[in-house]
Amino acid sequence: MACFPFMADICGKTCLLVGGGMVALRKAQTLAAYGARVVACAEKFVQELLPLCARVAEAYSPALLEGADFAVADGAFNARVAKDCRARRIPVNCVDDAANCDFFFPAQILRGGVSVGISTGGASPALAKILREYLERVLPENLAELAENAEK
Repeated sequence: MACFPFMADICGKTCLLVGGGMVALRKAQTLAAYGARVVACAEKFVQELLPLCARVAEAYSPALLEGADFAVADGAFNARVAKDCRARRIPVNCVDDAANCDFFFPAQILRGGVSVGISTGGASPALAKILREYLERVLPENLAELAENAEK
């Protein structure tokens, strides 16, 4: 499936992150780089995740979706979280579960105000990663500076 590359300003937006492991940590790091406010819930959290969260809860509850602009789920609750989000018209990403995704996380390059996203529509994250690594090598290192100068 070809996905439209919808770019959105998520600075200050609230994301409910369902999961507390290494995948959740990577998602939270990505979201934090764009200024999102992360509310996370999980039975256990990797310690590095906690400083990235505005709030944490020990268990998933649909009530946690109150005030959420979008959600990311990683694990056994994917189908339930997707159903709850869709009932509230909240976009959801369920990691490694394309059928329960309204959006995908692209493989990303972020240099200053320049953001490049590569997606395979969930078909092959490995291919998206290879393409990202290639583009990282060929894009100029001073891309952020070039963008700043172009803006002027």
